[in-house]
Amino acid sequence: MSNRLLLLLALVTVTVTLTIAQQATTATPDRAPDVFLDNQRPLIQKKEKPPTSRTVTGKVVDDTGQPLEGAIVTLTNSKTHERTQFITKKGGRFNFDDVSFTIDYDVQARYKNLRSELRKVSQYDRTAKVVRILQIEPNPSPTTTEAKKQTPPEAKP
Repeated sequence: MSNRLLLLLALVTVTVTLTIAQQATTATPDRAPDVFLDNQRPLIQKKEKPPTSRTVTGKVVDDTGQPLEGAIVTLTNSKTHERTQFITKKGGRFNFDDVSFTIDYDVQARYKNLRSELRKVSQYDRTAKVVRILQIEPNPSPTTTEAKKQTPPEAKP
């Protein structure tokens, strides 16, 4: 009888073990899985650091607004008078990278014998992307400047 009891006990144990194993492998739709293969956490965004330098970009145009290719744009350090030059390409665009926030600069364009107005880039302007439009205007005619010089001053009463 003890052999029969042992055999019956072994049979029950095997049956229970198989049933448990089958239930563990069968997915049930009402229960969420315990293991995730994909990371469900939101991505951690890196804090954006303030820029350490800025860019000065822009365009050189004539008095009608047409871009000038081949103009020379000069970026001058106001303290040391160190100059960096850029020759405009098609579209009249120029670009200076790694410009310091702590220094004042002057920007001017030259095209043939003509110059643009001198434009400033201030150290107090904390803009990271500075844009300047430099307009090349023809020199004033000599007759108008001579006429201004020859105009007599008004008489004081």
